[in-house]
Amino acid sequence: MSQNLKSSSIHNLNADRGLGFIDKFKYIFLNWLNNLSPYEDLDQHISIEPFKNDLWRKEIVNTYKESSVGRRLSDLFWRTLPWEKIEGELGRVHVFDTGCGHGNYGARLMDASGGRLTSYTGIDAKERDNWQVLKEKFPNFNFIKTKSDDISSYIPKDTNLFITQSAIEHFDEDLLFFERIRDFIKETQKPVIQIHLFPAAATLPLYLFHGLRQYTPRTVSKIARLFDDKSNIHLFGLGGEKGKRLHFKYFTWPLLILRQKATWSKNVGRYDKEVREVIEYDINHPSKSPIFWALIIHSNPKKEIW
Repeated sequence: MSQNLKSSSIHNLNADRGLGFIDKFKYIFLNWLNNLSPYEDLDQHISIEPFKNDLWRKEIVNTYKESSVGRRLSDLFWRTLPWEKIEGELGRVHVFDTGCGHGNYGARLMDASGGRLTSYTGIDAKERDNWQVLKEKFPNFNFIKTKSDDISSYIPKDTNLFITQSAIEHFDEDLLFFERIRDFIKETQKPVIQIHLFPAAATLPLYLFHGLRQYTPRTVSKIARLFDDKSNIHLFGLGGEKGKRLHFKYFTWPLLILRQKATWSKNVGRYDKEVREVIEYDINHPSKSPIFWALIIHSNPKKEIW
Protein backbone atom coordinates (compact mmCIF):
# COMPACT_ATOMS: atom_id res chain seq x y z
CA MET A 1 0.00 0.00 0.00
CA SER A 2 0.96 3.68 -0.31
CA GLN A 3 2.28 3.98 3.29
CA ASN A 4 0.98 7.56 3.67
CA LEU A 5 2.80 8.81 0.60
CA LYS A 6 1.22 11.76 -1.18
CA SER A 7 0.28 9.61 -4.13
CA SER A 8 -2.76 9.02 -6.31
CA SER A 9 -1.97 5.28 -6.11
CA ILE A 10 -2.95 2.76 -3.48
CA HIS A 11 0.52 1.17 -3.58
CA ASN A 12 4.18 2.17 -3.80
CA LEU A 13 5.52 -0.49 -6.16
CA ASN A 14 7.62 1.31 -8.76
CA ALA A 15 8.66 -0.84 -11.73
CA ASP A 16 11.48 1.60 -12.50
CA ARG A 17 13.40 0.11 -9.59
CA GLY A 18 12.76 -3.47 -10.67
CA LEU A 19 10.21 -5.94 -9.36
CA GLY A 20 10.63 -9.45 -8.07
CA PHE A 21 8.45 -12.34 -9.25
CA ILE A 22 5.79 -11.89 -6.53
CA ASP A 23 5.86 -8.10 -6.75
CA LYS A 24 5.07 -8.29 -10.44
CA PHE A 25 1.78 -10.00 -9.64
CA LYS A 26 1.11 -7.42 -6.92
CA TYR A 27 1.92 -4.59 -9.32
CA ILE A 28 -0.57 -5.78 -11.94
CA PHE A 29 -3.30 -6.47 -9.39
CA LEU A 30 -2.89 -3.24 -7.40
CA ASN A 31 -2.82 -1.09 -10.53
CA TRP A 32 -5.87 -2.90 -11.85
CA LEU A 33 -7.56 -2.16 -8.52
CA ASN A 34 -6.42 1.47 -8.59
CA ASN A 35 -7.90 1.85 -12.09
CA LEU A 36 -11.38 0.56 -11.20
CA SER A 37 -14.44 2.84 -11.39
CA PRO A 38 -12.67 5.33 -13.67
CA TYR A 39 -15.59 7.77 -13.90
CA GLU A 40 -16.73 7.78 -10.27
CA ASP A 41 -16.01 10.48 -7.66
CA LEU A 42 -14.97 13.04 -10.28
CA ASP A 43 -13.93 16.56 -9.44
CA GLN A 44 -16.71 18.86 -10.64
CA HIS A 45 -14.27 21.29 -12.25
CA ILE A 46 -12.86 18.80 -14.77
CA SER A 47 -14.08 19.01 -18.35
CA ILE A 48 -13.48 15.63 -20.04
CA GLU A 49 -13.44 15.36 -23.82
CA PRO A 50 -11.69 13.47 -26.62
CA PHE A 51 -8.77 14.97 -28.51
CA LYS A 52 -10.12 16.20 -31.83
CA ASN A 53 -8.10 18.57 -33.97
CA ASP A 54 -8.14 18.45 -37.75
CA LEU A 55 -4.63 19.92 -37.84
CA TRP A 56 -3.26 16.49 -36.94
CA ARG A 57 -3.21 15.46 -40.61
CA LYS A 58 -0.89 18.36 -41.38
CA GLU A 59 1.28 17.91 -38.31
CA ILE A 60 1.76 14.13 -38.37
CA VAL A 61 4.64 14.53 -40.83
CA ASN A 62 6.46 16.34 -38.02
CA THR A 63 6.28 13.32 -35.69
CA TYR A 64 8.61 10.34 -35.62
CA LYS A 65 7.40 7.42 -37.75
CA GLU A 66 8.99 4.86 -35.42
CA SER A 67 7.15 6.08 -32.32
CA SER A 68 4.27 4.25 -30.65
CA VAL A 69 0.69 5.39 -31.24
CA GLY A 70 0.54 6.98 -27.79
CA ARG A 71 3.74 8.95 -28.34
CA ARG A 72 2.71 10.13 -31.79
CA LEU A 73 -0.65 11.25 -30.44
CA SER A 74 1.17 13.07 -27.66
CA ASP A 75 3.38 14.85 -30.17
CA LEU A 76 0.32 15.76 -32.23
CA PHE A 77 -1.32 17.20 -29.13
CA TRP A 78 1.70 19.42 -28.43
CA ARG A 79 1.93 20.51 -32.05
CA THR A 80 -1.75 21.44 -32.35
CA LEU A 81 -1.95 23.48 -29.15
CA PRO A 82 -3.23 27.06 -29.63
CA TRP A 83 0.23 28.53 -29.11
CA GLU A 84 -0.74 32.02 -30.24
CA LYS A 85 -3.52 32.14 -27.63
CA ILE A 86 -1.20 30.69 -24.98
CA GLU A 87 1.31 33.45 -25.66
CA GLY A 88 -1.49 36.02 -25.60
CA GLU A 89 -2.56 34.78 -22.16
CA LEU A 90 0.88 34.36 -20.61
CA GLY A 91 2.94 36.99 -22.40
CA ARG A 92 6.52 35.78 -22.58
CA VAL A 93 6.35 31.98 -22.27
CA HIS A 94 8.66 30.49 -19.64
CA VAL A 95 8.57 26.67 -19.54
CA PHE A 96 9.43 24.38 -16.64
CA ASP A 97 9.64 20.73 -17.75
CA THR A 98 9.85 18.11 -15.00
CA GLY A 99 11.23 14.71 -15.95
CA CYS A 100 12.62 16.20 -19.13
CA GLY A 101 14.91 13.25 -19.90
CA HIS A 102 17.18 14.18 -22.78
CA GLY A 103 15.43 17.54 -23.11
CA ASN A 104 14.15 16.82 -26.58
CA TYR A 105 10.71 18.26 -25.86
CA GLY A 106 12.24 21.65 -25.31
CA ALA A 107 13.46 21.67 -28.90
CA ARG A 108 10.22 20.12 -30.18
CA LEU A 109 8.07 22.70 -28.44
CA MET A 110 10.25 25.54 -29.64
CA ASP A 111 9.48 24.33 -33.16
CA ALA A 112 5.80 23.51 -32.51
CA SER A 113 5.16 26.90 -30.90
CA GLY A 114 6.78 28.85 -33.69
CA GLY A 115 9.66 29.96 -31.48
CA ARG A 116 7.42 31.27 -28.70
CA LEU A 117 9.44 29.89 -25.79
CA THR A 118 11.26 32.75 -24.10
CA SER A 119 12.95 30.31 -21.74
CA TYR A 120 12.97 26.59 -21.07
CA THR A 121 14.12 24.90 -17.87
CA GLY A 122 14.26 21.11 -17.82
CA ILE A 123 14.89 19.03 -14.72
CA ASP A 124 15.56 15.34 -14.41
CA ALA A 125 16.95 12.96 -11.80
CA LYS A 126 19.66 11.92 -14.26
CA GLU A 127 22.01 14.22 -16.14
CA ARG A 128 22.08 13.67 -19.92
CA ASP A 129 24.98 14.01 -22.33
CA ASN A 130 23.08 16.14 -24.85
CA TRP A 131 21.99 18.83 -22.40
CA GLN A 132 25.07 20.86 -23.24
CA VAL A 133 24.44 20.42 -26.96
CA LEU A 134 20.92 21.79 -26.58
CA LYS A 135 22.13 24.69 -24.45
CA GLU A 136 24.61 25.64 -27.14
CA LYS A 137 21.87 25.50 -29.79
CA PHE A 138 19.30 27.28 -27.60
CA PRO A 139 20.99 29.82 -25.26
CA ASN A 140 17.65 30.29 -23.43
CA PHE A 141 17.62 26.61 -22.34
CA ASN A 142 18.76 25.44 -18.92
CA PHE A 143 18.91 21.98 -17.35
CA ILE A 144 19.05 20.93 -13.71
CA LYS A 145 19.71 17.54 -12.15
CA THR A 146 17.29 17.00 -9.25
CA LYS A 147 14.43 14.75 -8.15
CA SER A 148 10.81 15.51 -9.01
CA ASP A 149 9.81 15.83 -5.34
CA ASP A 150 12.34 18.60 -4.77
CA ILE A 151 11.39 21.21 -7.37
CA SER A 152 10.32 24.21 -5.28
CA SER A 153 13.72 25.87 -5.02
CA TYR A 154 14.46 25.30 -8.71
CA ILE A 155 11.38 26.87 -10.30
CA PRO A 156 12.37 30.20 -11.90
CA LYS A 157 10.15 32.99 -10.59
CA ASP A 158 8.96 33.91 -14.11
CA THR A 159 7.74 30.36 -14.91
CA ASN A 160 4.22 30.36 -16.34
CA LEU A 161 4.01 27.07 -18.27
CA PHE A 162 4.62 23.80 -16.41
CA ILE A 163 4.83 20.69 -18.59
CA THR A 164 5.48 16.97 -18.29
CA GLN A 165 5.49 14.30 -20.97
CA SER A 166 5.25 10.67 -19.84
CA ALA A 167 6.74 11.60 -16.48
CA ILE A 168 4.24 11.78 -13.60
CA GLU A 169 3.51 8.04 -13.76
CA HIS A 170 7.10 7.57 -12.54
CA PHE A 171 6.84 9.89 -9.52
CA ASP A 172 6.51 8.12 -6.18
CA GLU A 173 4.58 11.10 -4.81
CA ASP A 174 2.76 12.64 -7.73
CA LEU A 175 0.40 14.61 -5.46
CA LEU A 176 3.36 16.16 -3.65
CA PHE A 177 4.70 17.27 -7.04
CA PHE A 178 1.43 19.03 -7.83
CA GLU A 179 1.31 20.57 -4.37
CA ARG A 180 4.66 22.24 -5.11
CA ILE A 181 3.22 23.72 -8.31
CA ARG A 182 0.04 24.80 -6.50
CA ASP A 183 2.08 26.63 -3.88
CA PHE A 184 4.03 28.44 -6.59
CA ILE A 185 0.81 29.49 -8.33
CA LYS A 186 -0.65 30.80 -5.06
CA GLU A 187 2.48 32.84 -4.52
CA THR A 188 2.69 34.31 -8.02
CA GLN A 189 -1.02 35.13 -8.50
CA LYS A 190 -0.50 35.41 -12.27
CA PRO A 191 -1.90 33.27 -15.11
CA VAL A 192 -0.17 29.91 -15.13
CA ILE A 193 -0.84 26.96 -17.43
CA GLN A 194 0.07 23.33 -16.78
CA ILE A 195 0.05 20.69 -19.51
CA HIS A 196 0.73 17.08 -18.49
CA LEU A 197 0.54 14.02 -20.74
CA PHE A 198 0.51 10.57 -19.17
CA PRO A 199 -0.65 6.97 -19.78
CA ALA A 200 -4.27 5.95 -19.19
CA ALA A 201 -5.48 2.74 -17.55
CA ALA A 202 -5.52 0.99 -20.92
CA THR A 203 -1.72 0.92 -20.95
CA LEU A 204 -1.49 -1.50 -18.01
CA PRO A 205 -1.81 -4.58 -20.29
CA LEU A 206 0.12 -2.77 -23.05
CA TYR A 207 3.13 -1.44 -21.12
CA LEU A 208 3.01 -4.01 -18.28
CA PHE A 209 5.77 -3.02 -15.81
CA HIS A 210 6.22 0.68 -16.45
CA GLY A 211 6.63 3.34 -13.80
CA LEU A 212 4.31 3.26 -10.83
CA ARG A 213 0.79 3.83 -12.15
CA GLN A 214 -1.67 4.68 -14.90
CA TYR A 215 -4.40 7.29 -14.59
CA THR A 216 -8.18 7.51 -14.81
CA PRO A 217 -10.49 10.55 -14.50
CA ARG A 218 -11.11 9.44 -10.90
CA THR A 219 -7.42 9.48 -9.97
CA VAL A 220 -6.81 12.67 -11.97
CA SER A 221 -9.53 14.22 -9.80
CA LYS A 222 -7.18 13.82 -6.83
CA ILE A 223 -4.83 16.19 -8.66
CA ALA A 224 -7.61 18.56 -9.70
CA ARG A 225 -8.83 19.00 -6.12
CA LEU A 226 -5.50 20.54 -5.19
CA PHE A 227 -6.37 23.59 -7.28
CA ASP A 228 -9.02 26.16 -6.39
CA ASP A 229 -11.96 27.56 -8.32
CA LYS A 230 -9.64 30.01 -10.08
CA SER A 231 -8.43 27.15 -12.27
CA ASN A 232 -10.02 25.81 -15.45
CA ILE A 233 -9.27 22.10 -15.80
CA HIS A 234 -9.52 20.07 -19.00
CA LEU A 235 -8.79 16.39 -19.56
CA PHE A 236 -8.40 15.19 -23.14
CA GLY A 237 -8.42 11.51 -24.12
CA LEU A 238 -5.89 10.55 -26.79
CA GLY A 239 -6.41 7.42 -28.88
CA GLY A 240 -8.80 4.52 -28.60
CA GLU A 241 -9.55 0.90 -29.39
CA LYS A 242 -7.70 0.49 -32.70
CA GLY A 243 -4.68 2.33 -31.38
CA LYS A 244 -4.48 -0.08 -28.45
CA ARG A 245 -4.62 -3.10 -30.73
CA LEU A 246 -1.88 -1.67 -32.94
CA HIS A 247 0.37 -1.01 -29.96
CA PHE A 248 -0.13 -4.58 -28.76
CA LYS A 249 0.67 -5.93 -32.24
CA TYR A 250 3.86 -3.96 -32.79
CA PHE A 251 5.21 -3.38 -29.28
CA THR A 252 3.65 -5.42 -26.45
CA TRP A 253 3.62 -8.82 -28.16
CA PRO A 254 7.05 -8.78 -29.83
CA LEU A 255 9.01 -6.68 -27.31
CA LEU A 256 7.54 -7.46 -23.90
CA ILE A 257 6.17 -10.97 -24.36
CA LEU A 258 8.29 -12.64 -27.06
CA ARG A 259 11.36 -10.52 -26.21
CA GLN A 260 12.14 -9.99 -29.88
CA LYS A 261 12.96 -6.93 -31.94
CA ALA A 262 10.18 -4.51 -32.82
CA THR A 263 8.43 -5.77 -35.96
CA TRP A 264 7.68 -2.28 -37.28
CA SER A 265 11.40 -1.72 -37.93
CA LYS A 266 11.22 -4.10 -40.88
CA ASN A 267 8.76 -1.87 -42.74
CA VAL A 268 8.48 1.60 -41.23
CA GLY A 269 6.40 2.85 -44.15
CA ARG A 270 3.71 0.22 -43.61
CA TYR A 271 3.71 0.85 -39.86
CA ASP A 272 3.37 4.61 -40.42
CA LYS A 273 0.40 4.00 -42.73
CA GLU A 274 -1.30 1.81 -40.11
CA VAL A 275 -0.71 4.41 -37.39
CA ARG A 276 -2.34 7.12 -39.51
CA GLU A 277 -5.31 4.86 -40.18
CA VAL A 278 -5.91 4.03 -36.52
CA ILE A 279 -5.51 7.67 -35.45
CA GLU A 280 -8.10 8.65 -38.05
CA TYR A 281 -10.48 5.94 -36.85
CA ASP A 282 -10.04 6.62 -33.14
CA ILE A 283 -10.49 10.37 -33.52
CA ASN A 284 -13.78 9.72 -35.30
CA HIS A 285 -14.81 7.04 -32.77
CA PRO A 286 -13.88 8.49 -29.34
CA SER A 287 -13.29 6.03 -26.51
CA LYS A 288 -13.87 6.53 -22.80
CA SER A 289 -10.82 4.34 -22.35
CA PRO A 290 -8.04 6.15 -24.28
CA ILE A 291 -4.35 5.33 -24.50
CA PHE A 292 -3.12 8.61 -23.03
CA TRP A 293 -4.57 11.54 -21.15
CA ALA A 294 -3.64 15.19 -21.61
CA LEU A 295 -4.37 17.29 -18.53
CA ILE A 296 -4.51 21.08 -18.78
CA ILE A 297 -4.81 23.21 -15.65
CA HIS A 298 -5.20 26.92 -16.40
CA SER A 299 -4.91 28.90 -13.17
CA ASN A 300 -5.74 32.57 -12.62
CA PRO A 301 -7.01 32.88 -16.20
CA LYS A 302 -7.56 36.20 -17.90
CA LYS A 303 -9.12 34.59 -20.97
CA GLU A 304 -10.64 31.22 -21.86
CA ILE A 305 -8.36 29.25 -24.17
CA TRP A 306 -9.86 25.74 -24.18
